[in-house]
This record gives sequence, structure tokens and C-alpha cells, in this order.
Amino acid sequence: MLPVLSCATGRAGHPTEDDKMAISKAHSIVGFGNDREPFDNYPTPSIAVTELLKREHFDGTIWECACGSGNIAKFFPDCIATDIRESGYGEGGINFLLENRKVDNIITNPPFKLAQQFVEHALVCANQKVAMFLKLVFLESESRYYLFKDHPPKIVYPFSKRLTLKREGEEREMSGMIAYAWFVWDKSYNGKTTIEWILVEDKHSNAKSHDSEPRQGACDD
Repeated sequence: MLPVLSCATGRAGHPTEDDKMAISKAHSIVGFGNDREPFDNYPTPSIAVTELLKREHFDGTIWECACGSGNIAKFFPDCIATDIRESGYGEGGINFLLENRKVDNIITNPPFKLAQQFVEHALVCANQKVAMFLKLVFLESESRYYLFKDHPPKIVYPFSKRLTLKREGEEREMSGMIAYAWFVWDKSYNGKTTIEWILVEDKHSNAKSHDSEPRQGACDD
């Protein structure tokens, strides 16, 4: 049996407490940890939205259907912002999967454990585009194979450097452990899915205030 290499000391032996904390955090982010945030509320870094807006434009109404504290919604003018939680931003107590509103576009970072259901329902509700900020592993699984076969995205934008997503209010500095991408469906597009990589500087890897970034506009509550 191979010895465990301690990340903290660089010596062979048992994991340190820091190692265990890092592993627990990784499990939590992936979706297996016991201490994972109940509503999967890991706010989207502002740089992720900024990079999307450099590449995609959204005409008409926009619905941010898992808005949390507004990290995505604040970039857009006159958007509809809802969340299942009463977070103090937008319209609370709204279960997106039970709503049947018709809008032009849906842009969100959904709870990963419900990501496929969010995509499928968004494609019913949106007339033009659906943009989902998802873990890159969303490309995997047999059930999603059929989703992509029936409803291929226009484009997938993977972030070449991993972004850091934290629980809301968490201050501890961490490096990104999970690969993320924007998945964009465009109902006017009939071609094959393409990939365009996004590379951002290290200084942009953590969440920043949206006020310092280019944006399409500010969302009204």
C-alpha cells in the first residue's frame, strides 16, 4: 500500500488536519459532503458573468431563476430575479421547477443536484437562449447524453483556470478545486456544439464585486 503524502509537510504519513479539511471541502463542492450548503448556494464569481457577456448577448426578457443574492442578476437590466429561498434579493419562495413563465432568456447557476432538471425546464420556458453556469462534469452521464442528443448546446465555454466558488459569506481564501463552464443553448441555432475556452488571469480567479466589472446593466429587485 502506498503511503499518503501530506500536502502540508510534503512527508509520507497520514493526512494532516489541513489535508482533511481540503478533502472535505472538495467533497462538499462536488456534492458529496455532509456539510454541503442545503440549497447549493455557492455564489457565482463576477468574472464568470463578465466573461459570458464578452461572448454572448441576450435580447429581451431575462430570468435569473436561482438568483441567491443577485451575483448574476445584478448584471442585467430589468431582469426577473427569483429564488426558492427568502434571500432578501428578488422574489423569494419561488420553486423554478414548478413555474411556467415564458421569457426570452434564462441565465443562472443552478443547484448542481438539480442541474439537469433546471436545464430541461429552462428550455421549455425560454424562447431564445439558456445559459447555465455548471460544473464541467455536467458533460458526463448517460441521462445527460440523451439531453445533449435531443437538445445540444450551441456552445460550451470552459474556464481553463478553475474559479473559486465559496459558500455565501465565507471569507477563507481557497483555490479552485472544480472545473466550471458556461453551457449556452440558442433556439435559433441548428448546428453542432462547439467549445471555446476562457482564460482569465489569476487575479480574477476569485469572486469580485460586480461594481468593478463591465456589465449589461443593474437588475431591479
